[in-house]
Amino acid sequence: MENITFTSLIRPVRSSDFIAAEKKVSPRNFVKYPWTVNESINASSAYTKDIVDCTMCGITDGKEVLMLHICPTMDKNSDFKQIKDFLLKKINFKSKNLNAVVLGAKYYPDDKRSFKLFDNFVKFLKSKKVPTTMLRGGEIYEPVNVMYKSQNDEWIIASKYLDNFIYKDQPINVLKRIFPEIKLSVFDEISK
Repeated sequence: MENITFTSLIRPVRSSDFIAAEKKVSPRNFVKYPWTVNESINASSAYTKDIVDCTMCGITDGKEVLMLHICPTMDKNSDFKQIKDFLLKKINFKSKNLNAVVLGAKYYPDDKRSFKLFDNFVKFLKSKKVPTTMLRGGEIYEPVNVMYKSQNDEWIIASKYLDNFIYKDQPINVLKRIFPEIKLSVFDEISK
């Protein structure tokens, strides 16, 4: 593939649908605690859970995803250079087929680490010219689960908080209940 020709779908789903999808993915593809670069997963499908003030970054070529779940309050994660060096080793940024999703962060008036980590991911991906969709959190402190499935180039997002709004509102409005700032890459779309 010379150019990106795919569209990643981003879909809010009920928690029960996420659990059903999770059962179809190997537990080895779970990005788990303590949420550093060491737990990152590179696979055709990957998932992570309980994103609150953390940042999830997923970089895909449409066939595989490198998924990170990084906690902003861990000292180990305070130096973004370490994360950047990890990404440079794992991803061929010369590929024209890359697309990314950065999701997470929470607004804390007295602690800017969550937004700073999120912003660092977005700036880094922009510097590498990777089309990036961003979903930045605000003041709703509810855990979010995320999965990428390469079979249909799809990101699914679930939270018990969102369960009551799924199918009752447009998908973008559902997501905006937790992520008031959403900017889509030209290659992504939010879907039912």
